[in-house]
Amino acid sequence: MPTVLSPGASRLRTWLKACGLPTHLPTTCLLCGQWQAQPLCQACIDRWQRPVPRCVRCAIALRGDAPDGVCPTCEDQSPEFDRAIAALDYVAPWMGVLSRLKFQEGTALARPLAGLMRKALAQRPHPVDLIVPVPLSRTRLLERGYNQTWLLAQHLSASLGRPARHDVLLRARHTERLMRLDAEARRAQIAGAFEVSEAALPHIRRRHIAVVDDVLTTGATLDEVARTLREAGARSVSAWVLARTPAPDRSVPHTAWSGAAEVVHSLSRR
Repeated sequence: MPTVLSPGASRLRTWLKACGLPTHLPTTCLLCGQWQAQPLCQACIDRWQRPVPRCVRCAIALRGDAPDGVCPTCEDQSPEFDRAIAALDYVAPWMGVLSRLKFQEGTALARPLAGLMRKALAQRPHPVDLIVPVPLSRTRLLERGYNQTWLLAQHLSASLGRPARHDVLLRARHTERLMRLDAEARRAQIAGAFEVSEAALPHIRRRHIAVVDDVLTTGATLDEVARTLREAGARSVSAWVLARTPAPDRSVPHTAWSGAAEVVHSLSRR
């Protein structure tokens, strides 16, 4: 069953709300298929969300000793942003869930996924004056119809009581998809891709900015965003991401993810 309300279902929910009636229409959990009121059930979230120690700078899952909480890569070269906080590893079954959110109009998933981000943020509280999403280019926005990072930012804004704006950080130019590029190619592709409008400068200067993105891989995009915001006068920049890509050499035991592989296969057929 789709995780996005059809226009008819949306109108029905509006009518139910106007009548003071319950508005939770039945749906099925995207992962287990059980009927309920939310697109992800708590049992599946508890099963597949595996909290792990993460680097305080780039949010990659730590392996071995890291007394200061910083991974070897960040020890050698720190990212442009001050901290990164991730709710999940970008592994099965979450890859399929994020794909549904990002490419298949699964906008109803934004609320429960933002809830996972909020829980991760609660473990590392820090000052935030403004929440901004990583913007899409006009081409990509017209193609997709929505910006998934803005949906996440809106839910985080509501739950945290911090303002969010989508008109502060802008795309200066369209870029090709980065997912198949290596780190160096990503940096070259994304360089100069963002800007802050003159009218938005008062919202940036001397402020603590949180930037919301769906997946952090090499950090090229968020590095460029942080650089742009700092040049506009931001005091600090935090990266809030839903998922963090594991280190390339990370080995995942087959038995640990055999069930996840089945879930991803079922998602691809829905």
